[in-house]
Amino acid sequence: MFDWPRVDPPAIVFPLEENLDAVMEAEKKSLSQIDDAISKYGHDIACMCIEPIQGEGGDNHFRPEYLQQLRDRADKHEFLLIFDEVQTGMGLTGEWWAWQSLGVEPDIFCFGKKSQVCGIASNRRVDSIENNVFHESSRLNSTWGGNLVDMVRCNKYLDVMVDENILENVRSRSETLLAGLRSLQEKYPEVISNIRGKGLMCAFDLPDGEIRDNMVSEILKNGAIILPCGGRSIRFRPPLNITEEEVLKGLDIISKALGKLF
Repeated sequence: MFDWPRVDPPAIVFPLEENLDAVMEAEKKSLSQIDDAISKYGHDIACMCIEPIQGEGGDNHFRPEYLQQLRDRADKHEFLLIFDEVQTGMGLTGEWWAWQSLGVEPDIFCFGKKSQVCGIASNRRVDSIENNVFHESSRLNSTWGGNLVDMVRCNKYLDVMVDENILENVRSRSETLLAGLRSLQEKYPEVISNIRGKGLMCAFDLPDGEIRDNMVSEILKNGAIILPCGGRSIRFRPPLNITEEEVLKGLDIISKALGKLF
Protein backbone atom coordinates (compact mmCIF):
# COMPACT_ATOMS: atom_id res chain seq x y z
CA MET A 1 0.00 0.00 0.00
CA PHE A 2 1.29 3.46 -0.91
CA ASP A 3 2.40 5.56 2.04
CA TRP A 4 0.17 8.49 1.10
CA PRO A 5 -1.42 10.87 3.60
CA ARG A 6 -4.94 9.69 4.42
CA VAL A 7 -7.74 11.48 6.23
CA ASP A 8 -10.91 10.46 8.03
CA PRO A 9 -14.01 10.58 5.77
CA PRO A 10 -16.69 12.90 7.22
CA ALA A 11 -19.59 10.68 6.18
CA ILE A 12 -23.11 12.03 6.44
CA VAL A 13 -25.34 10.22 8.94
CA PHE A 14 -28.91 10.40 7.68
CA PRO A 15 -31.26 12.10 8.23
CA LEU A 16 -28.76 14.92 7.85
CA GLU A 17 -30.84 17.57 9.61
CA GLU A 18 -30.72 15.52 12.81
CA ASN A 19 -26.96 14.97 12.60
CA LEU A 20 -25.69 18.16 10.98
CA ASP A 21 -23.62 19.37 13.94
CA ALA A 22 -21.78 16.04 14.22
CA VAL A 23 -21.20 15.87 10.46
CA MET A 24 -19.82 19.42 10.38
CA GLU A 25 -17.50 18.57 13.26
CA ALA A 26 -16.25 15.52 11.34
CA GLU A 27 -15.67 17.74 8.30
CA LYS A 28 -13.67 20.17 10.42
CA LYS A 29 -11.46 17.30 11.63
CA SER A 30 -10.97 15.95 8.11
CA LEU A 31 -10.08 19.36 6.67
CA SER A 32 -7.63 19.91 9.51
CA GLN A 33 -5.91 16.62 8.61
CA ILE A 34 -5.73 17.77 4.99
CA ASP A 35 -4.25 21.12 6.01
CA ASP A 36 -1.66 19.35 8.16
CA ALA A 37 -0.64 17.19 5.18
CA ILE A 38 -0.37 20.26 2.97
CA SER A 39 1.81 21.99 5.55
CA LYS A 40 4.03 18.92 5.89
CA TYR A 41 4.45 17.96 2.22
CA GLY A 42 3.85 21.25 0.41
CA HIS A 43 4.48 21.07 -3.33
CA ASP A 44 5.24 17.35 -3.13
CA ILE A 45 1.46 16.89 -3.19
CA ALA A 46 0.43 16.36 -6.82
CA CYS A 47 -3.24 15.59 -6.26
CA MET A 48 -6.03 14.71 -3.86
CA CYS A 49 -8.09 11.61 -4.68
CA ILE A 50 -11.58 10.89 -3.35
CA GLU A 51 -14.68 8.96 -4.32
CA PRO A 52 -17.55 11.47 -4.48
CA ILE A 53 -19.55 8.77 -2.70
CA GLN A 54 -17.31 6.28 -0.94
CA GLY A 55 -18.23 2.74 -2.02
CA GLU A 56 -16.34 -0.12 -0.33
CA GLY A 57 -15.79 2.00 2.77
CA GLY A 58 -19.52 2.01 3.55
CA ASP A 59 -21.45 3.93 0.89
CA ASN A 60 -20.45 7.15 2.61
CA HIS A 61 -21.99 10.35 1.29
CA PHE A 62 -20.36 13.77 1.68
CA ARG A 63 -21.90 17.20 1.81
CA PRO A 64 -21.23 19.33 -1.29
CA GLU A 65 -19.90 21.97 1.07
CA TYR A 66 -17.12 19.61 2.14
CA LEU A 67 -16.24 18.72 -1.45
CA GLN A 68 -16.12 22.44 -2.28
CA GLN A 69 -13.55 22.89 0.50
CA LEU A 70 -11.41 20.28 -1.25
CA ARG A 71 -11.83 22.14 -4.55
CA ASP A 72 -10.77 25.40 -2.87
CA ARG A 73 -7.64 23.83 -1.39
CA ALA A 74 -6.68 22.24 -4.70
CA ASP A 75 -6.95 25.61 -6.41
CA LYS A 76 -5.11 27.47 -3.67
CA HIS A 77 -2.20 25.03 -3.40
CA GLU A 78 -2.07 24.10 -7.09
CA PHE A 79 -2.63 20.37 -6.94
CA LEU A 80 -5.22 18.37 -8.87
CA LEU A 81 -8.55 17.25 -7.46
CA ILE A 82 -9.32 13.73 -8.70
CA PHE A 83 -12.67 11.97 -8.29
CA ASP A 84 -12.77 8.17 -8.47
CA GLU A 85 -16.03 7.50 -10.35
CA VAL A 86 -15.42 3.80 -10.98
CA GLN A 87 -18.41 2.86 -8.81
CA THR A 88 -20.44 6.06 -8.89
CA GLY A 89 -20.12 6.81 -12.60
CA MET A 90 -21.95 5.71 -15.73
CA GLY A 91 -25.43 6.48 -14.45
CA LEU A 92 -25.62 4.74 -11.07
CA THR A 93 -26.48 7.96 -9.21
CA GLY A 94 -29.02 9.14 -11.78
CA GLU A 95 -26.48 11.34 -13.57
CA TRP A 96 -23.71 10.25 -15.90
CA TRP A 97 -21.21 11.18 -13.17
CA ALA A 98 -21.88 11.75 -9.47
CA TRP A 99 -19.97 15.04 -9.43
CA GLN A 100 -22.54 16.55 -11.79
CA SER A 101 -25.17 16.48 -9.03
CA LEU A 102 -22.80 17.69 -6.31
CA GLY A 103 -21.82 21.04 -7.82
CA VAL A 104 -18.07 20.45 -7.56
CA GLU A 105 -16.03 19.77 -10.69
CA PRO A 106 -12.84 17.71 -10.42
CA ASP A 107 -9.74 18.26 -12.54
CA ILE A 108 -9.66 14.57 -13.41
CA PHE A 109 -12.10 11.73 -12.89
CA CYS A 110 -11.53 8.04 -13.55
CA PHE A 111 -14.11 5.50 -14.67
CA GLY A 112 -14.46 1.78 -15.24
CA LYS A 113 -16.69 -1.23 -14.51
CA LYS A 114 -19.99 -0.41 -16.26
CA SER A 115 -18.15 1.45 -19.00
CA GLN A 116 -16.49 -1.85 -20.06
CA VAL A 117 -13.19 0.04 -20.37
CA CYS A 118 -11.21 1.98 -17.79
CA GLY A 119 -10.01 5.51 -18.38
CA ILE A 120 -9.68 9.06 -17.18
CA ALA A 121 -11.20 12.36 -18.26
CA SER A 122 -9.58 15.72 -17.57
CA ASN A 123 -10.27 19.41 -17.74
CA ARG A 124 -7.73 21.86 -19.17
CA ARG A 125 -5.59 22.01 -16.03
CA VAL A 126 -3.65 19.01 -17.28
CA ASP A 127 -2.44 21.18 -20.17
CA SER A 128 -0.20 23.02 -17.74
CA ILE A 129 2.04 19.95 -18.07
CA GLU A 130 3.85 19.88 -21.37
CA ASN A 131 3.51 16.63 -23.31
CA ASN A 132 0.86 15.28 -20.94
CA VAL A 133 -0.82 11.89 -21.43
CA PHE A 134 -3.48 13.31 -23.75
CA HIS A 135 -0.87 14.69 -26.15
CA GLU A 136 1.98 12.19 -26.04
CA SER A 137 1.42 8.53 -26.78
CA SER A 138 2.51 5.91 -24.21
CA ARG A 139 2.87 8.35 -21.31
CA LEU A 140 0.15 6.24 -19.68
CA ASN A 141 0.12 2.62 -20.78
CA SER A 142 -0.94 -0.89 -19.83
CA THR A 143 -0.69 -4.34 -21.37
CA TRP A 144 -4.44 -4.69 -21.91
CA GLY A 145 -5.17 -1.01 -22.57
CA GLY A 146 -6.83 0.24 -25.74
CA ASN A 147 -8.85 -2.90 -26.41
CA LEU A 148 -10.93 -2.10 -29.49
CA VAL A 149 -13.64 -4.68 -28.71
CA ASP A 150 -14.16 -3.19 -25.24
CA MET A 151 -14.34 0.32 -26.67
CA VAL A 152 -16.94 -0.73 -29.25
CA ARG A 153 -18.96 -2.41 -26.52
CA CYS A 154 -18.73 0.75 -24.40
CA ASN A 155 -20.10 2.82 -27.29
CA LYS A 156 -23.00 0.40 -27.68
CA TYR A 157 -23.78 0.65 -23.97
CA LEU A 158 -23.83 4.43 -24.23
CA ASP A 159 -26.22 4.22 -27.19
CA VAL A 160 -28.58 1.95 -25.26
CA MET A 161 -28.49 4.18 -22.17
CA VAL A 162 -29.46 7.21 -24.25
CA ASP A 163 -32.01 5.47 -26.47
CA GLU A 164 -33.77 3.74 -23.56
CA ASN A 165 -33.58 6.77 -21.23
CA ILE A 166 -31.78 4.72 -18.60
CA LEU A 167 -30.92 7.68 -16.36
CA GLU A 168 -34.60 8.51 -15.93
CA ASN A 169 -35.26 4.88 -15.04
CA VAL A 170 -32.53 5.07 -12.39
CA ARG A 171 -34.10 8.18 -10.86
CA SER A 172 -37.62 6.68 -10.86
CA ARG A 173 -36.62 3.31 -9.43
CA SER A 174 -34.54 5.09 -6.79
CA GLU A 175 -37.66 6.77 -5.43
CA THR A 176 -39.39 3.41 -5.07
CA LEU A 177 -36.38 1.75 -3.45
CA LEU A 178 -35.76 4.51 -0.90
CA ALA A 179 -39.45 4.80 -0.05
CA GLY A 180 -39.60 1.05 0.51
CA LEU A 181 -36.54 1.10 2.77
CA ARG A 182 -38.00 3.94 4.82
CA SER A 183 -41.21 1.96 5.21
CA LEU A 184 -39.20 -0.99 6.53
CA GLN A 185 -37.37 1.33 8.89
CA GLU A 186 -40.70 2.43 10.35
CA LYS A 187 -41.51 -1.22 11.01
CA TYR A 188 -38.02 -2.04 12.39
CA PRO A 189 -36.74 1.26 13.86
CA GLU A 190 -34.26 -0.48 16.18
CA VAL A 191 -32.77 -2.49 13.34
CA ILE A 192 -32.57 -0.26 10.25
CA SER A 193 -30.89 3.15 10.30
CA ASN A 194 -28.99 5.66 8.15
CA ILE A 195 -30.93 5.02 4.94
CA ARG A 196 -29.15 6.83 2.15
CA GLY A 197 -28.97 6.93 -1.57
CA LYS A 198 -28.37 8.88 -4.74
CA GLY A 199 -29.95 7.23 -7.72
CA LEU A 200 -29.65 3.46 -7.29
CA MET A 201 -26.50 3.76 -5.17
CA CYS A 202 -28.45 3.09 -1.98
CA ALA A 203 -27.58 1.62 1.40
CA PHE A 204 -28.71 1.24 5.00
CA ASP A 205 -27.10 0.33 8.31
CA LEU A 206 -27.80 -2.49 10.75
CA PRO A 207 -26.85 -2.52 14.45
CA ASP A 208 -23.53 -4.34 13.96
CA GLY A 209 -21.49 -6.37 11.52
CA GLU A 210 -22.71 -9.76 12.74
CA ILE A 211 -26.36 -8.83 12.29
CA ARG A 212 -25.52 -7.37 8.87
CA ASP A 213 -23.83 -10.60 7.78
CA ASN A 214 -26.81 -12.65 8.98
CA MET A 215 -29.11 -10.41 6.96
CA VAL A 216 -27.00 -10.83 3.83
CA SER A 217 -27.16 -14.63 4.26
CA GLU A 218 -30.92 -14.64 4.85
CA ILE A 219 -31.56 -12.44 1.83
CA LEU A 220 -29.46 -14.83 -0.28
CA LYS A 221 -31.55 -17.77 0.93
CA ASN A 222 -34.64 -15.95 -0.33
CA GLY A 223 -33.23 -15.50 -3.83
CA ALA A 224 -31.48 -12.13 -3.93
CA ILE A 225 -27.80 -11.27 -3.99
CA ILE A 226 -26.93 -8.20 -1.93
CA LEU A 227 -23.60 -6.72 -0.92
CA PRO A 228 -22.11 -5.72 2.43
CA CYS A 229 -19.93 -2.64 2.80
CA GLY A 230 -18.22 -0.80 5.60
CA GLY A 231 -18.57 -2.19 9.11
CA ARG A 232 -22.33 -2.74 9.24
CA SER A 233 -23.93 -1.56 6.02
CA ILE A 234 -25.85 -3.25 3.21
CA ARG A 235 -25.60 -1.66 -0.22
CA PHE A 236 -27.53 -1.91 -3.46
CA ARG A 237 -25.97 -2.15 -6.91
CA PRO A 238 -28.88 -3.20 -9.16
CA PRO A 239 -28.72 -3.09 -12.95
CA LEU A 240 -29.61 0.35 -14.23
CA ASN A 241 -32.53 -1.00 -16.27
CA ILE A 242 -34.16 -2.64 -13.23
CA THR A 243 -37.96 -2.59 -13.36
CA GLU A 244 -40.46 -1.39 -10.78
CA GLU A 245 -41.62 -4.97 -10.30
CA GLU A 246 -38.07 -6.13 -9.58
CA VAL A 247 -37.49 -3.36 -7.04
CA LEU A 248 -40.69 -4.30 -5.20
CA LYS A 249 -39.73 -7.98 -5.29
CA GLY A 250 -36.34 -7.13 -3.77
CA LEU A 251 -37.96 -5.09 -1.02
CA ASP A 252 -40.30 -8.02 -0.28
CA ILE A 253 -37.31 -10.36 0.06
CA ILE A 254 -35.65 -7.92 2.49
CA SER A 255 -38.91 -7.69 4.46
CA LYS A 256 -39.11 -11.49 4.72
CA ALA A 257 -35.48 -11.66 5.90
CA LEU A 258 -36.18 -9.07 8.58
CA GLY A 259 -39.27 -10.98 9.67
CA LYS A 260 -37.27 -14.20 9.97
CA LEU A 261 -34.44 -12.62 12.00
CA PHE A 262 -36.41 -10.15 14.12
